[in-house]
Formats: sequence, C-alpha cells, structure tokens
Amino acid sequence: MMIGQSAGKSYAYLLGVFLGDGCVTRVQGYPAFRLNTIDEDFALATKAALSEMTRRVISIHKHDVKKSSKPNHSLRCGDPEICAHLLAVTNHKLVIPAFVHDWEKGRKLAFIQGVMDSEGFVAGNGNTTNRRYYMGYKSCDAWVPDFIRILESVGIRIGKVSAEVPRRPGYKTPTRFAIKMQSWIDSGARFGIARKQKRVDEWASSGPYERRAKFPRRLTSEANMPDTAQNER
Repeated sequence: MMIGQSAGKSYAYLLGVFLGDGCVTRVQGYPAFRLNTIDEDFALATKAALSEMTRRVISIHKHDVKKSSKPNHSLRCGDPEICAHLLAVTNHKLVIPAFVHDWEKGRKLAFIQGVMDSEGFVAGNGNTTNRRYYMGYKSCDAWVPDFIRILESVGIRIGKVSAEVPRRPGYKTPTRFAIKMQSWIDSGARFGIARKQKRVDEWASSGPYERRAKFPRRLTSEANMPDTAQNER
C-alpha cells in the first residue's frame, strides 16, 4: 500500500475515515475493516476507496436500527494487509501519521474529507440574525491538535477550541471547535456526504458574504488549544 508522498487521494480519504468512524475488529478470528453509518453515500465512498487497494470482497449490508428512523449501512472488508497497515501508521488510531503533514493540498483535502465525513457536522444555527447553518467538529481523540494544524495548512480557519464536560465520569474529554464556513468553501474542501454538503451549499447561496465572514478574526491552535490533560480520567 502506498503511503507518504506516493499515496493517492483514495488512500488519504480512507485514512481519514479510519481515524474517524472506521475501525478494525476481528470477525471469526480474522481482522476486518468496518464502518457503520446512516449515510449510504458515505459507505459507498469508503467502498470505492478500498476497491483501489484490494481485491477482497467489500460488503455493505443495510439493516434497521432500534430507536432510529434511518437504517444503518454496515461495511466490511477482510483484507489483513490493509488492517495491519492502518493500525500501524496510526498507532491504533492514536496519532495522525507525520507524512500527512507533508502531503500536497489535494491529498490533505481528501484526508480532511474522510475525517469530516465521520466527525464533522453542519448544524442548524439558533441565531436568526445570521446564516441558517454553522459548521464544526467534535472528537475525543488525542490527535485533534494535529488535525487543526492540517486544516489551517490548507487555509481553513477555526473558531475557539473548547473542552466539553465528559458525558459520564471516566469518559474522555471531548474537544469541540467551529469551522469558518467561508474559509472551508474558499479552500476547496467538500463533504463526501450529500446531506452535509447540501447545507454548506445552502449557506453559500444565501447572498453576498459579510466582511466578517470573509475575514474572520484569526484564531490559532496555539492560542486557543485547551489543556485537557488534567481532565482525562
């Protein structure tokens, strides 16, 4: 499998998905890459990326989920080489590989798309004086500071980074930040999930951008990164 400067956009996307909602589990004693999602297009995009790297069967099964009006799409690929590689380069999902920082913009954007398809959101804005939607990201992963630096390296600007209260005692502390949607659009970044991208497109179509949207106050990761170490249990 190609990595580093030789890696293509499909690999970059798959790596982002793995660090997000993807995982490696053992099925009947054998490792398998897995993804569970309510978005069929997310599952199909991940399948397309995997298809460029393996001849193994990649299955997607659709089934209903209790307490949910949307069915789940469960993807599985039992290629042991891909599984071992993804676990190794990310230290079991604990780090973003250093070579990602050296990628050119196109591959970084593919990686960002994989992560944001997994963990990014475009939510309704309760502030009726502003645009209808806002964008953000929330995760408990230790590599969030590195992800912020990758976002900034392609021109995507972020808001204040904050540490939220864990859902329960003993849980990891979630890190959350807003993303300046104008900078997301200007960078060329896109979601692979249609329902998320549709909201971005609607936000962008609401008329001329205010000056504050075009030139938001510069917030850097170094100035805003919270100290979450003391909150980890």
